[in-house]
Order: sequence, then C-alpha cells, then structure tokens
Amino acid sequence: MLARQDRNLQELDQRILALAAAGARREAGALLIEVYGAEILGTCVARTGDPAIGEDAAQDALARALVALADYRGQGGLRPWLHRIAANRCIDLLRSRRSTRLRTIDDYAFETLPAPEAPLPSEAAAMEVERKARIATIRAALAQIKEPDRTWVELHYTHGVSYDDLADQHELSRAAVKQRIWRAVKRVRELLGDQEDGA
Repeated sequence: MLARQDRNLQELDQRILALAAAGARREAGALLIEVYGAEILGTCVARTGDPAIGEDAAQDALARALVALADYRGQGGLRPWLHRIAANRCIDLLRSRRSTRLRTIDDYAFETLPAPEAPLPSEAAAMEVERKARIATIRAALAQIKEPDRTWVELHYTHGVSYDDLADQHELSRAAVKQRIWRAVKRVRELLGDQEDGA
C-alpha cells in the first residue's frame, strides 16, 4: 500500500515538474497546491503555533517553490524540498515578527484517547490545563533541536518520509540521516526528562 502511494506521489511530482518545465506555471501551481497544500499549511501552522502566521508562511513557501520548480534538481521528491522551504519561511516569519511563541509540531500527535465517560466540567478544565502544559513542554524541547534535524524528525515521524528519501534529498547516507534523527529524538527525551526531574 505504501509502495503504491509512493509511486503515485512520484508520478504527481513528475507531472508538476513537467508542467513547470513546459511553462505551464498556473497548472503546475494548481497541482502542487492540490497535492501538498494542506500538508504544508498544517505543518506551518503547527510550527508557528499561530494560524495566521502559519497560513502566511505556507502561502509564501508554496509561492517560492512554484518560482523555483523549473530549476528543481532534487532526487528525493518534492515533499522534503517543500518542507525545507516551509521550515525556513516559518523561522523567518517568526523572527521578523519577534514572536515569543514556541514553534511546535502538530498538536494531534500528543492528544490522548478520551475517557469512556465524560468528565465533570472541573475535571475537564483541569485535564485541558494539563494537556496544554504537556504540549508546551514538548514544544519547548523540540524547539531546541537544530535544523535540519528538527525538520527531519517532523518529516519522518509526522509525515512518514523515509530515511532513504531524506538521504537522497540531502546527498547523505541513509545511516547518517537515521543517526541524526535518532540523536535528535534522544535529545528531546533527555530534555523532557530533565524538565520532569526539575518539576
């Protein structure tokens, strides 16, 4: 199933690139947004922690990607390339607006299964406070991971991009990419452990 999805994505990437090379930028842009728009928007909103800034970053990233499509020479597919552009735009926008919000990965990755019975309002409020505190702790730890390792962690664990695709995109060995992702995850866990010990 995953192999079929990868093939479909590769075919779509080739169509987008062929349209861009033929000068059909409007059609290439429409297909690019159809295939990757929602994913890039979700990632940008999650990274910035602000829907408005995330939307600006996503639009800007996709516009920049569309301009650069004709010169694209990557080997790992458009997805890692687009995520790298989006990550850079998020960082730039957060810096330019001097936002104090922590960049984050998608909140849904940290949600827990609901209790079988609805909690009392006071319990629900306490649980929401606890959930937000836990997410903020994870955001703070992840924000300390340097690029491109942070983006690689997000691409691999949130979007299912393989080690091989990341390695091809960055002209590194699979082992090197895997080791850097493993070290980044280990560092996040250490930071979370330190915060729990200090609580």
